[in-house]
Amino acid sequence: MEFPELDQTRITLFDLASKISNHQFSCSTWKTRYALNFKRLPFTTHFVDFIDVEPLCKHIGAQPGIIVPSPTPGDPPLKQIYTLPVIYDPKTKKTISESLAIAEYLDATYTNGDEHPKLIKPGTLGFTRAFAKCIDSLLIPPIMPFLLPATFPIVLERSREYFRRTREPYFGGKKLEDIILTGEEKIAGLKKLEDVFRVFAGWFKGNPYQEHGELKDDGSLWLMGTEASYADLILAAYVMWMKKVWGEESEEWKEASSWNEGKWKRLLDACKIFEGEIP
Repeated sequence: MEFPELDQTRITLFDLASKISNHQFSCSTWKTRYALNFKRLPFTTHFVDFIDVEPLCKHIGAQPGIIVPSPTPGDPPLKQIYTLPVIYDPKTKKTISESLAIAEYLDATYTNGDEHPKLIKPGTLGFTRAFAKCIDSLLIPPIMPFLLPATFPIVLERSREYFRRTREPYFGGKKLEDIILTGEEKIAGLKKLEDVFRVFAGWFKGNPYQEHGELKDDGSLWLMGTEASYADLILAAYVMWMKKVWGEESEEWKEASSWNEGKWKRLLDACKIFEGEIP
């Protein structure tokens, strides 16, 4: 691959390339896209094919994004994986990997609260770290049988063999096509996913909020009550992933967007101001 020249005037967000319009589908990179816009920081986006992520990260000095158990017998028990998002910030000449680490970096580096609002509210860093892990642990098992095989068709051609080779071992070597849920299994799988989102909706209960001047107490729009925080952006990014990969006209998205009286679609609509300009 030809490595890009790093922009020295504004932050660069490295995002995953895909076949869908404007590329953007990844839950992880949406967390950072939302965060940069929330912080009102100008940035440019460079889209990277799946197969090019590791060589790019090594070239620009980015650390592996995650460490996971190796699915291959005989390999070391833990495996470092280079992932996106990654940002490069010319202000500090630093590259930062992984969405939560990026959010913490942005708050620590851009501290003027009036100009660059706090993503992680004072005193809530521990909560936010725990929340991020909790969301992942609850959502990934029921969501992956749906969204991993649904992602494969939007992967660019030169990365399709790589995508298959690096994902299938985590499902016992099953082909991506064999992971797809159908019939009663699909109905049961969607029910499990809905149950997880019902748990999330319960976390919002008791936070009073205003709607058209009327005070309501059946669950605020934002997790912390009156304003958005990084925790909300984490949830919105997962919902955006579902919408982008399934497609807005799909039966799955129409069903998911109706869960909890349409709460998750309302969350996405409210986060539209943090989407920024789509390159």
